[in-house]
Amino acid sequence: MSMNKANTPGAQKATSRKRSDKNAHPRTASQQVKQPTKADFKRENRKKMGTGVKYVLVAIGVLAMVLSVTSVACSGILNQVSNGNGYELTGGVAATVNGVKITEDTVTEQIMSTRSSLGYDSDEDWANYLASSGMTPESYRESVIDSIADQLLVSQAERDNNITVSDEEVDEAWQEAVANYDSEDAFIELLSQIGYTEETYRESLRQNLMTQKLYDAVAPVDDPTDDEIIAYANENLDTYNGAKRSSHILIKVDSGADDATKEEAKQKAQDILDQINAGEISFEDAAKEYSEDSSASNGGDVGWDKLSSFVEAYQTALDGLEKGQISGVVESDYGYHIIQCTDVFSVDGEVTSIDQIPEDLRNTFSSSVKSTNQRTAYNDWLTAAREEADIQINDMPENVPYNVDMSSASSSDASTDEASTGEGAQGSSSE
Repeated sequence: MSMNKANTPGAQKATSRKRSDKNAHPRTASQQVKQPTKADFKRENRKKMGTGVKYVLVAIGVLAMVLSVTSVACSGILNQVSNGNGYELTGGVAATVNGVKITEDTVTEQIMSTRSSLGYDSDEDWANYLASSGMTPESYRESVIDSIADQLLVSQAERDNNITVSDEEVDEAWQEAVANYDSEDAFIELLSQIGYTEETYRESLRQNLMTQKLYDAVAPVDDPTDDEIIAYANENLDTYNGAKRSSHILIKVDSGADDATKEEAKQKAQDILDQINAGEISFEDAAKEYSEDSSASNGGDVGWDKLSSFVEAYQTALDGLEKGQISGVVESDYGYHIIQCTDVFSVDGEVTSIDQIPEDLRNTFSSSVKSTNQRTAYNDWLTAAREEADIQINDMPENVPYNVDMSSASSSDASTDEASTGEGAQGSSSE
């Protein structure tokens, strides 16, 4: 790929300046290592029964950069990286953070990698992108340097607080994730569908554990009060009101099975339901004895529907149940279910007492409030760390490959604005 160098006039001389707070971008450590939420797993697992599954957060995105920054911070320099992408590197030092050098080429490689991944190969497209984001090559470069500087400050704090994560801790987190699936192989297969290997996922777990330990060290917070939990519940009542908790018994059958096999599985489920309705066995004991799902050991409990994602047939059946009621035999892509609604969270008006909130939901709300409070405390810490740090950013070299003539973007934008407002030659002729 060929990138033309800019001919932007008036390039600044290579002098140093203190980082300006106007371009600072507060980040939490978890934002630096992007963590997709349950949605990443749901996209691949949406057609599967969410039985007993607690989706595990995955640290992704810029993990490689974080690891690189962390590993070289102790050496006092971020080294120049090799390049084979058809553009020239300039060398030199882009910035220093408490004496640690960030090379210009490190910044350039990151910017050009982003530019390439976004598909802005031409200078005009790149200029339009920067303009639409309210940025220039200089300000974009500074934002990248800010991000690397923040990670260096985080790495230093991890060393200062002796924060480490052992292999045993990673193994424990891995096993907790695997336990929510039928087998380790099934979990690894799901990871592969969203682009991860066991090795990369384990590394993401290590980074998440490091992040939480850093939070606890530099931004400790107390557990939320009952009043804070009640306030959170009322703020999110539209989301959680009407939530239902359920247990189920699953008799598995492959979706491609023949009619005789399906009928046999359905009849087995019906026989179990008949025993429950006759009072011969409790639902919980029947789940433990007969269910072929991983939730069997918990009496079939799969938690609250507002905190999980169930296949449509299951959710539809659950929607029709009140607390204590049991469904008929329900068919899904995974076989035949018997579903019991075990609890309902329903509030008229607003929550006024902590006792109105079921314990599991209360714990979820408490975790959310504590997480928010800790992110705020962490960002306050990071802001203070930035202010105390000696961060010097050198001026951008004129010949870096991402430095483009922004006038092309301005001209293009002006043409677009003119066309969209109906002004210009066409508008004049209609007068």
